[in-house]
Amino acid sequence: MSPEPYVAGRGAVSAFGSGREALFDGIFEAKSGIRPLRRLAGGAALTSVAAEVPESVVARCEGSDSLVFALSEQAAHEALREAQLEPDPGLGLILATTKADLTGVVARGTGLGSPWRLLEQLARRLGIRGPSAAVSCACASGLSALALGGAWIRAGTAERVLVIGADVLNDFILSGFSGLLALDPGPCRPFDRRRAGLSLGEGAGAIVLSAREAESLGWRLAAWGGSNDANHVTGPCRDGSGLALAVRRALERAALPPSAVDYVHLHGTGTPYNDAMECRALAAVFAEPPCASGSKAQIGHTLGAAGVLESLIALEALQRAQAPPNLGLEEPDPELGLALAASARALPRASVALKLAAGFGGINSALVFCS
Repeated sequence: MSPEPYVAGRGAVSAFGSGREALFDGIFEAKSGIRPLRRLAGGAALTSVAAEVPESVVARCEGSDSLVFALSEQAAHEALREAQLEPDPGLGLILATTKADLTGVVARGTGLGSPWRLLEQLARRLGIRGPSAAVSCACASGLSALALGGAWIRAGTAERVLVIGADVLNDFILSGFSGLLALDPGPCRPFDRRRAGLSLGEGAGAIVLSAREAESLGWRLAAWGGSNDANHVTGPCRDGSGLALAVRRALERAALPPSAVDYVHLHGTGTPYNDAMECRALAAVFAEPPCASGSKAQIGHTLGAAGVLESLIALEALQRAQAPPNLGLEEPDPELGLALAASARALPRASVALKLAAGFGGINSALVFCS
């Protein structure tokens, strides 16, 4: 039988600070990391807020090649420490990012937005000599990278895989999303009737996957599914059929019926079309949608880091048997048909979590985690 990918280590840097515990405390205590712009204040963006990493985190990164490199390294070290791992020939590395290191494009430096260059830098610094890959498929990058890591474990390509998701903000990214008219002027309000766009965020997440069950923290990446709805360069398929297909594929590969899912961590950007599409996708798969929530109203849309950071939150929801709050949800949109709550809720069962992502270009991804 093929080996299974188990979660063996976790690391994070987010708007709540360094470390996974800072992330979990902020999420489950219903805090918001979306604040008035500081490092990027004074630009031409159509918003005055974002979920920037704290200034104390930035200060500790001074002297590094770039902020995204430093955050990636921090998250990676924390995950490796929890997994009690030293880099060895059997350790693989996968980086998920949308913009990588943009020094050389928007500031002095040599990054030039190359995911492969950032990957090679991290592999050298971390001493990882095993197989490596960079995944850059818009906002589905993090989940796609975790799926690739799981596939490597099952295929025997690597016995352990460190998956890092990372992106940081700059004026170029803020201007780009402003040009798409995709930003809420204030903090985003996913699934709210008055939702008006997303709030950007930054950070890095890291997960170690291992073929050894003895190294497991209690969770297994059971299955994954993907699709491409080929609808529009930036707009999602309106009926949710592409994301629904990804979910069905993941559940079929996990040999689980929809009724086995205890919790869904949503993509939940706060844009009118994405939230509506996601709810239609769930309605197409589930006769009765399970408890669900999203986190972008707390840590922002962290782009390439989103899938990894939010998978960590989904796992913590299973650990605590509690669904995090849907912050910013004041007037649930009755047309969405998804029962969401602004406050945290207990999970009567907490064994199976489904994580969703949808990216530009119609890329959809779904992961199933089991405890």
